[in-house]
Amino acid sequence: MTLSVAWIRKVKNTEELVIATDSRLRWGRAWDCCPKIIPLVRQDSVLCFAGNTQYAYPMMVQINNSISMHTKSSSRAIDITDLKGHILKVIEGMREHIHDLPKGSDAFEVPDAMFLFAGYSWKTNSFKIWTLYYDQDKDEFHFRKASNHIKRADGTKYYAFIGNNTDVARRKMTKLIHSKGIANIPGLDMEPLEVLIEMIRDEKYPHIGGAPQIVKVYKHMNVLPYSVYWPNKESGTKTFLGRPMLDYEVNEYFTLDPDSLELNKN
Repeated sequence: MTLSVAWIRKVKNTEELVIATDSRLRWGRAWDCCPKIIPLVRQDSVLCFAGNTQYAYPMMVQINNSISMHTKSSSRAIDITDLKGHILKVIEGMREHIHDLPKGSDAFEVPDAMFLFAGYSWKTNSFKIWTLYYDQDKDEFHFRKASNHIKRADGTKYYAFIGNNTDVARRKMTKLIHSKGIANIPGLDMEPLEVLIEMIRDEKYPHIGGAPQIVKVYKHMNVLPYSVYWPNKESGTKTFLGRPMLDYEVNEYFTLDPDSLELNKN
């Protein structure tokens, strides 16, 4: 029910972390305005989910609640590389409170939920991207580092997709990178977002839809969401974290044109 991606964007002589996803939930129908990215209260990292909302959304909210109530976690005194262990404990602790199985069931269903946990580490002075997934063999959640897509001649790119049709997304990424002639150039610009937007607009992928949601994390350890014109700038409709804004609503954020990828001041 989702396609989400996180990547390190190279901007001239610096870098920034970008997290983007679609806005569709599906359960016998489609709902195209659903938030899937939560900027953590720490303001140096975000969580983004894919999969079954009845698992994923409560977990995301309670993780953020847990961080909010602990000063060292909320103030960033605890680095994100150390926060991972606490996140796992919160999730596994929540799973212990699932009970009252349907009649005739003697085992819990597999938690169909995945997450991107991404942010800036002051310990390593670098951006980090992890996939948080359920390991069915071990019956527990685990973190996995995003892949360094290593290319010859220093063309390494750092990104991760989760959700539906990720194999298709990765193939499209490879094709786009080669078509732009940047396979041997380090870093990415907005190529992952281009792939996401293309797949959102393609009716061939019914589980991916709605306006793109975009959040950036900066090295100064601040999180910044973006509005998006959707379905295009000409429509005049602005969306924020997936939801079309009401006529009288305004915000202070830049608005992205999904075709030119240019940012417009409000």
